[in-house]
Amino acid sequence: MPVVYPRRMDAEPPETDTESDTHTDTESAVVRLFVGHAPSPVWFRGVRDWDEMGFDSDLTADLRRWDADWYASRDRGDPRRSADEPEIEHRRRGLALARRIADALGWPFVVQVDAVESPVGADGASRREVVRAEQGPTQPGASARFRAWAKDGEAEDARVRAALAEGGGRWVAYAPLSGRTFRPGRR
Repeated sequence: MPVVYPRRMDAEPPETDTESDTHTDTESAVVRLFVGHAPSPVWFRGVRDWDEMGFDSDLTADLRRWDADWYASRDRGDPRRSADEPEIEHRRRGLALARRIADALGWPFVVQVDAVESPVGADGASRREVVRAEQGPTQPGASARFRAWAKDGEAEDARVRAALAEGGGRWVAYAPLSGRTFRPGRR
């Protein structure tokens, strides 16, 4: 059974207390689940396409239905407003799906989803609930894909850190068509 932690959206996922925790970079294992911004509601180091995630057909169908129901429930005049389905019911369904994704992927993955009861805190910040499984993956094929993306992402992060260190910690942009290099703060 997954564990749910109510958290601010900008807060780090919780660390585990178990001795079996060997994953130290929790940010690289955060799967975000939210609708309204891309063709799929699953984000892990960017939006993920339906066919590439490797979830079983039941979970994929339920995710697609949840996503489609959100779009169908929007007021066409103002897509931020709901026309039919109560927002809290949609968030409850999202939390249930987050639990299923957490179980599918297993540790070290955590899934963030909109908070059910209080999606916006008193300070105006969006709130999320963080769900993690306490066991190995129930869908090893999907877990392997997400682990490969995490490994690739960690390698890319290391490459960027090394490039920043080599360049004195400054970003540089290169325009291949013009051959120009742009450095922040310079014209």
